[in-house]
Amino acid sequence: MSDGRVFPLIDVSREELVRLVGGPIKTVDRVDGGLTNTIHKVVLEAGGTLAVKHYAGGKDAFEAELVTLTLLHGSLPVPDVVHADADHQVIVYRWIEGITLNDCRKAEPGAVASLAEPLGRLLAWLARTDATEPFDLAGILDKSYRQLIDGRARQRLGAPLADALHKGLEAAEPQLAWGTVCLVHGDLGGRNVLVQRAAPDRWRIAGVIDWEATSTGSPLLDIGSLFRYASRFDADFRTSFERGYREADGTLPDGWLLTARLLDATWLIDTLDEPREFPGMYADCRMLLAQLAKDLGA
Repeated sequence: MSDGRVFPLIDVSREELVRLVGGPIKTVDRVDGGLTNTIHKVVLEAGGTLAVKHYAGGKDAFEAELVTLTLLHGSLPVPDVVHADADHQVIVYRWIEGITLNDCRKAEPGAVASLAEPLGRLLAWLARTDATEPFDLAGILDKSYRQLIDGRARQRLGAPLADALHKGLEAAEPQLAWGTVCLVHGDLGGRNVLVQRAAPDRWRIAGVIDWEATSTGSPLLDIGSLFRYASRFDADFRTSFERGYREADGTLPDGWLLTARLLDATWLIDTLDEPREFPGMYADCRMLLAQLAKDLGA
């Protein structure tokens, strides 16, 4: 079930796109899939393909992504920035060919297992990126507790589930504080990982996009986001992911997956506390949190 866009699409003229990409355009297509920004795929007459991303979420989102792409360029597979327009909050970057991890999983559920180790290595490399700000875990948990006690999240979850999640988070506080804080993507899921076919039965990571929610936090935050829909990844996938993570010199605590999902639950709870109504999104959050509570034995 889906809801409407968070921000309306931005009307961008062909002339504006020509200005932004710096030359004549052969074709233009608006990219579907996002609910916040407006993205166009632009093929140049001189050759080459670019993505033009207009940020409807404001200056902070634009600046966060630009700074992060600049920081990670050359070390992780992120979009290569060609031009940035701060006045209009637009980034132009080279188009990354491929499909999303979600689409790959749906089309070839068997072959997607070949991406488990590369994803583990990718997140281990990201976990070594220095943090720019402190990580206020206590503040995040206090906010979640308030939302579960008397917020909109409690109303949308129902008292039994809200109480079970509150209890689960409190019991796991020592484990949630594990690890050295690092740069985190903030929305690392199947729609933001682009993959390409490497062989008939193997795929490779082509790029990780949408870094506008970048923040500082536990390395488990991005793992929790990746495994938010835990049932989509079987035991073999999880084992291969862990092997890739450790082979890239990453460290993981005992029970890393459940702890990561608990950290991710704070984001789901915060989403459920939104004043606006997004019925489809909220139904999804309730489903995910109910499964987490079940896995906690609540």
